[in-house]
Amino acid sequence: MARPLRIQFEGAIYHVMARGNGKQLLFYAEDEYRRMMSGLEQTVLRTGWEVFSFVWMPNHIHLFFRTPHPNLSKGMQYLLSGYANWYAKRHQRPGHLFQGRFKGELIEDDSYFWNVSRYLHLNPTRGKRSLVEHPRDWPWSSYRGYLRKADRLDWVCYDLVHQAWQGEMGGSNPAGAYRRFVESGLSQPLANPFMGAVEGWLLGSQNFVDRIKRLVEAPRQPDQVRQARQLLTNCSEVIAAVAAHYGVSPKEYAERGSTAGVRYLAAYLAHRYTTATLRDLAGQFGLSHPDSVSNLTRRAEKALAKSRALQADLETITNNLNT
Repeated sequence: MARPLRIQFEGAIYHVMARGNGKQLLFYAEDEYRRMMSGLEQTVLRTGWEVFSFVWMPNHIHLFFRTPHPNLSKGMQYLLSGYANWYAKRHQRPGHLFQGRFKGELIEDDSYFWNVSRYLHLNPTRGKRSLVEHPRDWPWSSYRGYLRKADRLDWVCYDLVHQAWQGEMGGSNPAGAYRRFVESGLSQPLANPFMGAVEGWLLGSQNFVDRIKRLVEAPRQPDQVRQARQLLTNCSEVIAAVAAHYGVSPKEYAERGSTAGVRYLAAYLAHRYTTATLRDLAGQFGLSHPDSVSNLTRRAEKALAKSRALQADLETITNNLNT
């Protein structure tokens, strides 16, 4: 069972779902679907979210997006509360419209874009009583914009999904390949991409899962609380903080073979306290292969085990990140 999402950081990717309270209908008429659509557009304008796909079902909604800023909770509150208040006035029905807090999954990177967005787009065609036979026939999703540019919404990032193309379904046109990929799910059993999510809410590699768990583990001492809550930051900020501590430029860390300013400590901190992947960090440190980042982090672990001075540097840098 997916847990309520409370993890927020720059560039986080989410799939969220919200159900009607007691499975009650959220939408009775077309203008109610349109009101939710308008609410999402306004949410995107307020938050800067990058929406990849969405679908409004009669008694629940799905949304797949990235947050350039750590504002998941504020954005979802604005979207759901706005619709719930409007709905209550329209139907003269006080009380909770949505069933508790929204639930969903935290997703590692764009390698999941196609599978997750296809799952959303095919929702209206699944189940014992499908709403339509083909996803293009359901007007309350983002799929029509993937079929025709004329039907695109300005605030849906179709091109970012296309760019995640990895050769599925052949051809040289990502847009055409994506359509074939989605429609292939109509004629074959379609696995739920979230069935493999760790603990029901983490979808990604074991490395990603381990890092997120470290970030959210309960602090052992009271003075660790602030660090545990706040060190969900951009890897560039971490690297810059280490470089500043040692009086070097962050650019020096990106030079191939660089030994500037305890570079391995920057790699260690960026890997441990941010959600940047090894691939991301390899680029930051001028490395040709993600495995080389692991070499740097292991070097840092060995050095930290032996050097109290380095441990003191680590504490100072993390405190500076939290001020």
